[in-house]
Amino acid sequence: METQFIVNDKGEKTAVVLSLEDYENLLNRGNFDFELSDEYKIMIDNMTKQEENGQAEYKTLQEIKTRFLNR
Repeated sequence: METQFIVNDKGEKTAVVLSLEDYENLLNRGNFDFELSDEYKIMIDNMTKQEENGQAEYKTLQEIKTRFLNR
């Protein structure tokens, strides 16, 4: 699989799609020092609880653009 880029309306690269092999190679290089903050762990725990309780709300891309980008 070739590396693919996702671009915004201006043609600027905003994300990348890698093969799992390339992704795993990046992780295994040892150049990353991932440490999750307590705040992030609490947020993920809360999101998981909302999902389990059926309280999670999912938004469409258009809803997010409208709210945050006024489009």
